[in-house]
Amino acid sequence: MTRRLGPSAVITCLLAAALSVWSTPTAGAADPMHQAPVVGQCFDMSPEELALASHPEAPVDCAGEHTSQVIAVALLPDDLTYESTGLGRFALETCFSAQRKVLGTSMRGINLTAYTVGYFGPTPEQQAAGARWLRCDLVLGHLTTLHPLPGQLKVGSYPFSAKVSRCLAGRDFHVTVCADKHTFRATGALTVDQKRYPSEKAWKRIGNQRCRSAVTTRYFRFGWPSKVAWKAGDHTLTCYSQTRR
Repeated sequence: MTRRLGPSAVITCLLAAALSVWSTPTAGAADPMHQAPVVGQCFDMSPEELALASHPEAPVDCAGEHTSQVIAVALLPDDLTYESTGLGRFALETCFSAQRKVLGTSMRGINLTAYTVGYFGPTPEQQAAGARWLRCDLVLGHLTTLHPLPGQLKVGSYPFSAKVSRCLAGRDFHVTVCADKHTFRATGALTVDQKRYPSEKAWKRIGNQRCRSAVTTRYFRFGWPSKVAWKAGDHTLTCYSQTRR
């Protein structure tokens, strides 16, 4: 439910895929990059596949329609396993850095687009052969709907094209592109300069105070990064103005 200016509703953005089903590689395995994907490969991925721990499907021709593209492949540090609590932070630090480079904008700019990242590890069979890599994919949309990626990924200067700009739609206020039907549009991305991750109560207070100058309507919404995304470098408060589409 949308509320009046003041106690606005909250949207929390999830930027990472779950990795809980990965297994530990077999001791003594020799090839940490066994069957590793290649940066630039494209995939026709579904929202359900984005939420998986690994994605062994074959790539598709990037000249055709596709919903994800590999933007980084990294070797897992020696002090991390696929069960480590620090895995999410390492993954998002890797993915965020590649995302900024590929889109040609800052973290604040990224939060004004509908682009997000998913990350994947090797299958159990690949891990048994020694694989210790991590793959970052760029997608457009959210866990409910993935849109085909455009041929040109760099977004240019704000305001961005409606085909990639971030809007909210539906009763669940899911992220979509502004070219589709929507009820709110991201009109402000503000850096929250705090050393520690704010509590939910603090985020609501910060959002209500700071988004007033970043929205254009009486009713508004705002969102913030997950704790692991914050630790990986995303300190962005995203503010949404109500629209009539």
